[in-house]
Amino acid sequence: MKTRVASSSVLARFAAAAHTYDLESRVQRAVAQKLAAMLPASAATGSVLEIGCGTGLLTELLLNRFPSAVIDALDISGPMIDAAKKRMGECERLLWHTADARRFCPQKQFELIASSSALHWMTPAGEIMERISSMLEPGGELASAVMVEGTLGELRDACGRLFPRKGEAVHLPSEEEILCAIAGAGLTIGQIRLEQMRETCGSTRELLRSLNRQGVTGRPEGGSNLLNRTELLELIEYYDRKFCTPEGGVIATYCVLYVTARKER
Repeated sequence: MKTRVASSSVLARFAAAAHTYDLESRVQRAVAQKLAAMLPASAATGSVLEIGCGTGLLTELLLNRFPSAVIDALDISGPMIDAAKKRMGECERLLWHTADARRFCPQKQFELIASSSALHWMTPAGEIMERISSMLEPGGELASAVMVEGTLGELRDACGRLFPRKGEAVHLPSEEEILCAIAGAGLTIGQIRLEQMRETCGSTRELLRSLNRQGVTGRPEGGSNLLNRTELLELIEYYDRKFCTPEGGVIATYCVLYVTARKER
């Protein structure tokens, strides 16, 4: 059985990373920009819900892309939303919500629901897609960017080879899982794009530190998959050797699924 990511574990990691996330989220920033560019700018769009707004990387782009829209920005982490408010300042078109999207019960439906680098934390995928479908008005659209299987494949490969008994702390969905969940929720899929992004870090230590400061790594539920100090040093030595670049540093790969879908009238 694949691991279900517990909300309490995700909440703790992202709350702890709220003050460092913006400094390290180069990939997430690029993904948000690409997702926003997929959306046709429209002054007619009046209501937008953003799921997993974090520190507001996509929120800021949505404000500019939809100049008349009221944007409800939702995140499970209060500290993340506080960081977004501090960075973006007051805006009468922004409504902030600290809540789990799977249990969020708005008093209205939305013309657009957008989410960047967040939905992969909400499992099972079918559950969140059903909630999204219920929150979309007829004719409304979902636009999402999801990290899927293959993301941080180098790190997973290294851990699997060195410590096979540890297992995976976190499971990322496959492209098929996401698309099936969207279709199963009664939404008609539009654009689909799967992209690999490669980031170079100075060393494995820098990569692990960066991931931790993004809230991506940390204590899984129960803590049984944590590496001890000896194992961590072994992982660093292996990764530095196996996934180095000719120019120096190490690589990390991200697999991003961009997808839009519509709720038929």
